[in-house]
Amino acid sequence: MNQITKVFTQFLDAVQCLQEALNVPMTEALTESFDNLENHDVKVEMGAPDPDTVELLKGKYASLNYDQMSSKQKVEVYNLLTLKAISDEDRDANQMPTPPILATVITLFMSKLLPKKEQTILDPALGTGSLLYSVVKQLASQNHSQNPFKLVGIDHDEDILNLADVGAHLNGLDIDLYCQDALLSWQGSKPEVIVSDLPVGYYVNDENAGNFELRTKEGHSYAHVLLTEQIVKNLAPDGYAFLLVPNSMISGKLGADFMPWLANKVHLQAIVQLPEKLFQTKVNQKSLLIFQNHGQSQPPREVLLTRLDDLKNEESLVGLNIKLNEWYTEKGK
Repeated sequence: MNQITKVFTQFLDAVQCLQEALNVPMTEALTESFDNLENHDVKVEMGAPDPDTVELLKGKYASLNYDQMSSKQKVEVYNLLTLKAISDEDRDANQMPTPPILATVITLFMSKLLPKKEQTILDPALGTGSLLYSVVKQLASQNHSQNPFKLVGIDHDEDILNLADVGAHLNGLDIDLYCQDALLSWQGSKPEVIVSDLPVGYYVNDENAGNFELRTKEGHSYAHVLLTEQIVKNLAPDGYAFLLVPNSMISGKLGADFMPWLANKVHLQAIVQLPEKLFQTKVNQKSLLIFQNHGQSQPPREVLLTRLDDLKNEESLVGLNIKLNEWYTEKGK
């Protein structure tokens, strides 16, 4: 048994002990477990957990040597526990954490395109926050550990937002969290940067869908399409959006309607088709869609269109970076 597997097993045992004592979903027990560890205590509310379980948990927590773990180790084991919690509760597939390698792909583009200044970066479908946090941490590592971003996250699921809150703390990040339908009005000023792995499916609030140009004429509208329109509406002038979207939004019948609409609203920058192996089925396959809102900026001479076949091979990322550099140089002429 390797070290991370051993640590994961020990943490899982403590989380499941608390889960059983409180009779709550694992996501809730996971959030409270890390709160207990951070506060060096076992929270008791309405007599639960009982005194015997409190003593049992204190022993389990002590064996974890939590305070001696590095921040990186805490984040790693927390992400694994989060993945298990979401899987075990048979939650919506849209709530599964985004593969970390996709954050690296997005960061390549963000490091080139974003101006070096303080900006608000928002994820309107935050989930556990794994994509946003990974992107920001990578950008900070390229900037001498300086983080110029104000982080904002929106999600309609309070339990998932609680997980995102703990994740932000473990990553050493501050974030403003809003529990709401992202297709309703956003609070605060318009963000300069939006990054998101768009949830795919139907939007059941037909009344609110009527406020969007891209609503369907009959039946439920596509949530991922409406959310892109919402992003365009709320993105600051000259602001950038980096979105993981289903391939159907770019090609096929849906794409034939959506892409001309989008091209009229924003400056398209790049479309990167992601490796098929990353996704379970053809229907689930996604691409990275990057655009800049209208403002003082000019559209690029041409949109960067490329495809990644294998992200496990480092040469694939190197090749993408070369194409990006060539395109960026030409874009500035």
